[in-house]
Amino acid sequence: MVGILSPDAAPGRSRDHGAVRARIDSFRWVDLEDGRKAHDPAHANELLEMYIGLQGEAGVERFQLSVCTPSALAEQLSPHSFLIGRHWLFVAELHPDKVTAWLSDRIAVLEAPTWDELAGKIGRIGEWEFEDYVH
Repeated sequence: MVGILSPDAAPGRSRDHGAVRARIDSFRWVDLEDGRKAHDPAHANELLEMYIGLQGEAGVERFQLSVCTPSALAEQLSPHSFLIGRHWLFVAELHPDKVTAWLSDRIAVLEAPTWDELAGKIGRIGEWEFEDYVH
């Protein structure tokens, strides 16, 4: 676990203004392990775990989101009138390498004064394992 950084901690901080930045350790497609692929890239709904820590620090924490195509979303909506969409990423087709590259680019530019604040920003993309944790 990364934990909270004190304001004067140096690892992961930008030289410009003391902000911390994320380091993506790995991505894990929960149901696509062992070389399995989505049956139809145009019709998929897969859980993605992202393991992220601070630049220059050991340790990671888990963030997760559902990556879903429009047709898979329509299928999810067929038995329900409503579906809450927090921590979902919608894609035209599921190509795991393209999704992880796109997410990496978005997360790489995020910064904040502390890990908790940075994790909160990343948590807008994927659910942070400590999202509702109270210190």
